[in-house]
Amino acid sequence: MKMKIAKHIFWLTFFGLVFFYACEKEITVDLPKPDPKIVVEGYVFEGERPYVILSRNTGYFEPIDSASLINSFIFDGVVTVSDGINTDTLTFQSAAESVLGFAYVKTNPTVVGQAGKTYTLTATADGQTVTAVTTIIPPLALDSILWKPQVNEDSLGFVWIYFTDPGVDLRGYRIMSRRVSANPERNQPYFRTNFYFENSLFSGQQAPVGFDQASQYGEDLLANQPEDPDDGYFRVGDTVEVRLCTIDKPYYDFLNMLGNSTSSNGSPFASPNNVIGNVIGGLGGFGGHGVAQYRIVCTFP
Repeated sequence: MKMKIAKHIFWLTFFGLVFFYACEKEITVDLPKPDPKIVVEGYVFEGERPYVILSRNTGYFEPIDSASLINSFIFDGVVTVSDGINTDTLTFQSAAESVLGFAYVKTNPTVVGQAGKTYTLTATADGQTVTAVTTIIPPLALDSILWKPQVNEDSLGFVWIYFTDPGVDLRGYRIMSRRVSANPERNQPYFRTNFYFENSLFSGQQAPVGFDQASQYGEDLLANQPEDPDDGYFRVGDTVEVRLCTIDKPYYDFLNMLGNSTSSNGSPFASPNNVIGNVIGGLGGFGGHGVAQYRIVCTFP
């Protein structure tokens, strides 16, 4: 009896597999290519010249390697930035402000970041023209800044800043930092973005913000830097420059959507979303930054 049942199970399984195998059909999905668009990454920091990086969008499933990455950048565009009075035509060249080492900048600019001014970007490339507008919101002074050791760590810790939001408008804040210690091997040439947030949660109140070192996309890869022995903390004796940047709401919304999209990339549970920037006719963001900059030497309080 048991043998008969086993044989029935065997033959049912066998014919089931044959049936499903015979029903298999190879399906080829023809994925549509995206409409070609200019991608803008542009900044105007208070007291600095504007700089802009232009690139082309690519398909979601297209392979990414060093060659395709380089080919995505636009080197021959026409880029202008105006503050309403002066207009500068930027040219593609080496740029110390850019983590990539190049951008559209002007060597002797007449347009420089100034609090309260509005800036208009116009870029033309590949037969397309895109525009974007941003305003530099006046910066805020810090109430205090200090370094605190992390629990169970002797000489490693966080930098803390305290500032009071004026509670008069919707805005965003961008915290940036870099290490400028005496040891050249520990220097960071670029300001890294620690994080950004809007003021709606603490409007009119004091905001305490603690942070360690931030990673800047592409920088460690481009510089081929070894793993950080301090695991991202600031060490006693480090000199750290900190920027509290004020940014307008449209640019904050762009950064927030971009961050959410990046953090959920690859997750099977994440919902697809479009990153909406403040660039008309293209993709990306153009942001003015009011800058309050401080320097601190990490010592025990």
